[in-house]
Amino acid sequence: MDNKFGVIDLGSNTFHLLIVEIKKNGDYAPVFKERTFVGLAENGIELLSASSMEKGLNALRKFKKILKERNVNQYSIIGTSALRSAGNSSVFLDRVNEDLGIHVEVIDGIREAELIYKGVSQLIESNEKCNVIIDVGGGSVEFIVVEKGQMIWSQSFNLGVGVLHNIRKMNDPCNEEDIEYITEFIDQKLKPLKSFVSEITVDALIGASGSFEVIQTMNGDTVTTNSLTEISLDDYFIISKKIISSSVTERLDVDGLPKSRVKLIVVAMILINKAIEIIKPKRLLVSPYALKEGLVSELIEA
Repeated sequence: MDNKFGVIDLGSNTFHLLIVEIKKNGDYAPVFKERTFVGLAENGIELLSASSMEKGLNALRKFKKILKERNVNQYSIIGTSALRSAGNSSVFLDRVNEDLGIHVEVIDGIREAELIYKGVSQLIESNEKCNVIIDVGGGSVEFIVVEKGQMIWSQSFNLGVGVLHNIRKMNDPCNEEDIEYITEFIDQKLKPLKSFVSEITVDALIGASGSFEVIQTMNGDTVTTNSLTEISLDDYFIISKKIISSSVTERLDVDGLPKSRVKLIVVAMILINKAIEIIKPKRLLVSPYALKEGLVSELIEA
């Protein structure tokens, strides 16, 4: 068996490459990470733009070259929300297959939530407490309820930041009417989540996506690679308020906020605010592990 595995996650905003080395005891260690902003869901998830498809192909060419240079022969490629929803996703997938000889496995929301759980759960202590994992993507957002270390409920909602950004032409900076409209839209879509968590007490909301990494860096925290990090809810709301009230121009100068996230970060904060209101967690944690690490754990077991 090869001692290196590669995982490529074709997210609706960002394409990720993770290469890990398998140790003799069965554990693994990341040896290479790369991500490229592609923006498949930048204009929503109904249709992929020609420019985003071209960016995606270029990213995959680069990833394939890296895998070859690092002698990684075993790898898996997963497509998520935008590639399962867009009416023209087959155009992109066919080109990937024909031009690069790469097969992409497009997964549904249930499978996506399962892999996210398998990734994040590697860092969660198995105790009696109930936690909720949230992964905010470009096309969808996944919520996973974990109790005693086991997944007891999950659902994927088409509420990714690309989707939310395109349901309304927002002012710059956004005003109260914009915020109320987006919040109400989210609230209506998240009724199944509200129903489930209404009867439970949640210890921690665990964020597993780039939006939460932004919160970490803006809070002055070091982005960890293999452990959960806590951000106080008070600190989160200070950052959220700063982002939501800022203009695009102002956000371009914010330390810790990558330029690729400037456009969509406002709706991400509105979504997270609503999730916190619904879930009422005692704590907010950030996980560096998500779908990619979940898929790695499956590859090792197989």
